[in-house]
Amino acid sequence: MNADPIASAYRWLEYAAFGAALEQARFEFVPLAADARRILILGEGDGRFLARLLECNRHASIAVIESSARMIELASKRVPAADRARIKFYHLDAAAAACPLPDGPFDLAVTHFFFDILEQGEAEAVIAKVNALLGPEACWLLSEFQIPAAGLRRLHARLWLWSMYRFFQMTTGLRASELSPYRDLLAGCGWTETEHRERKLNFIRSQVWRRCRCS
Repeated sequence: MNADPIASAYRWLEYAAFGAALEQARFEFVPLAADARRILILGEGDGRFLARLLECNRHASIAVIESSARMIELASKRVPAADRARIKFYHLDAAAAACPLPDGPFDLAVTHFFFDILEQGEAEAVIAKVNALLGPEACWLLSEFQIPAAGLRRLHARLWLWSMYRFFQMTTGLRASELSPYRDLLAGCGWTETEHRERKLNFIRSQVWRRCRCS
């Protein structure tokens, strides 16, 4: 997926479709990042989450992985001069098989609206790579779309997803056409969801995942 063609307009496209719901989903659990020391963000986009994170956490070093050069340009403009030394942007496609990620360990991973653009094999590979970089006490913050189990909410979600996938396929070359089973993949790597918040008829889910401490 190449988000460069829509990067400059993405914020306004997002607001037109969902109002502030996606921003609220990204920001929902940002206070949990206050004490993190090393943070890995995949698919930051235009930098709105990063800017909020910097307000919350004044000391962490942050690695930002983003496949769109234009998104990196926009995000970097949101970084205050006083914080630039602790942020490093990587122009990388994290889903590419040969793409190495920065060395760990990290104690926080962030993937907001990232797994929805990955095919199942790509999501599995990314989760495996990130999992290997996170320490035993690490936390994973993410927000994603989901399809409710039944009723009008399920129909609502399916219609929105169909429209969004078609739009991004036409404008960015997106290959994915359905949500990847990222929750099952995370659970398979020993993670468990400990908190969540849903919005927009349960279509949008903010989540906190931690390593499972099963006896």
